[in-house]
Formats: sequence, structure tokens, C-alpha cells
Amino acid sequence: MFIYSKRVGTPAEKMEDQIPENIKHERFDRLKQLVEKQMQENNKKYIGTIQNILIESKSKTNETMLTGRTKTNKVVILEGTEDLIGKIVDVKIVSEHMWYLKGEIV
Repeated sequence: MFIYSKRVGTPAEKMEDQIPENIKHERFDRLKQLVEKQMQENNKKYIGTIQNILIESKSKTNETMLTGRTKTNKVVILEGTEDLIGKIVDVKIVSEHMWYLKGEIV
């Protein structure tokens, strides 16, 4: 998602009746709230399930954690050792955190 902005040199730059900035922000905020609500509802469906996770790397925000992805491209954070990077492991999803899922190796 992003807020529309005119780009120099594009036809849109010269279009009349541009949307005011405050309306752009209001629309963006409504869309963001809707998307986040839908993400949370969708992520809750994963809790308690076993997922095949491709372990991609160490977490960028916590060196003691690993990051991987489900087959549907959901980000999963879990504890594990670096030797799991590049492998597919079974992970039980234990919680959801808006932009990622947290799991435990089974």
C-alpha cells in the first residue's frame, strides 16, 4: 500500500482535480485498517497448525531466532540453529503477530 503522489514527467502530473492530501491520508488509513484486520483474522487460522517452513536466515531483529516462510509465503519466526537454514522443517504455529507468525519446531 502507498499513498498516491504525483510523479514529475508523467501524465498524472498534469491531471486536473487532484485529490487533496488529507483525503488521500484518510483513504490510506481506512485501507490500512481493513488490511490489518483481514491479516489478523487470516493469521489466526494458522495457530495450532503444522506448516512446512523453508528456513531462510537468522532473524534481522533477533539473532537468537530464525526466519522462514510457509508455502503461502507467510513469514514465520522460530527458535533454531543456523544449520537449519536452507532446509524445510515442520513447525507448529503458536501465535500470530500481524506481520509474521511465531512457531516451534516439531
